[in-house]
Order: sequence, then C-alpha cells, then structure tokens
Amino acid sequence: MDQAKTDSVIERFFSSLKTHQDKMLDTGLTHNTTVSLLYQACIQLIKDNPERFEKYVKFFEEACMYLQDDSDEIPEVENNE
Repeated sequence: MDQAKTDSVIERFFSSLKTHQDKMLDTGLTHNTTVSLLYQACIQLIKDNPERFEKYVKFFEEACMYLQDDSDEIPEVENNE
C-alpha cells in the first residue's frame, strides 16, 4: 500500500475524533491526548506490521459492506498473536 495515502487516511481519521472541549477522562488524560496516543500507536503498528494492516483494511472494507446492508455476513478478523 502507498505509505503517503495510508498516512493521510489515518491522520484524517484520528483528527476527526478530536473534540473542541477536550474533556478529562477517567484515565487522567484528556480526550485529545488519548486520541493522539492512539494515532501514534496505530502509525507505529502499521509501520511494524504492514501485511497485518492490509488485512485490517480488507476487514473494514467488508465490515462497511455489512453495515450498509450490502452483505449479510459479518467478516472475521484475526486475533493478534
């Protein structure tokens, strides 16, 4: 997969999760800090496991079809070992 495209999609997704209020969570971190940490972890996991990321992309593609009633089957996702 094209790394620039992957980075752009992941960045847009996590940016969309941030809020203006940025409330404090029970974890002691703010909402936006938590989103930023998840973003960083996701980027690192993609770089460390690009083949696994491609499997997740396929899973989400099929899951979206299920959610939009274009498929009757919930796709399987492999457990991380």
